[in-house]
Amino acid sequence: MKKVGIVIAVEGGEVLIRAQRDSSCGSCAGKSACGTLGSWNIKEKNKDDFDIRLPNALQAKEGDIVTVEVPDQLILTASMMFYGYPVLAFLIVGAFAFQFAENVGLSGDLFSAVGGLLGAGATWLWLMKRVDGFEMPKMVEIQK
Repeated sequence: MKKVGIVIAVEGGEVLIRAQRDSSCGSCAGKSACGTLGSWNIKEKNKDDFDIRLPNALQAKEGDIVTVEVPDQLILTASMMFYGYPVLAFLIVGAFAFQFAENVGLSGDLFSAVGGLLGAGATWLWLMKRVDGFEMPKMVEIQK
């Protein structure tokens, strides 16, 4: 999907782009914590504005209106990697820790909780090292 934003700062080899979610994002329950770029409009700064930092591949200048391309699968893939897989690891490792503890005569609840948290944390840390594999948003056009 392609969205439009305005360059508010150029810092080294990166640009800071300001955008605003429009009404299509207004009804979403997760809008306050969302950084998915939503649907953008160029308006005066208000509480719904958010900024994104991208490489300045097109040599944009402050004040330029740019088109940003967001890969369609980025949101789904990122959601699964950083929410789905750690929860799955929590459940699986917690279940194995519970069985192990019960078999050796220890408190299954305590081992289940600790094992689940360690499994989820380890999975999350492992996935954080794989972020470079994502196809990230990028500037594709400076509008004249």
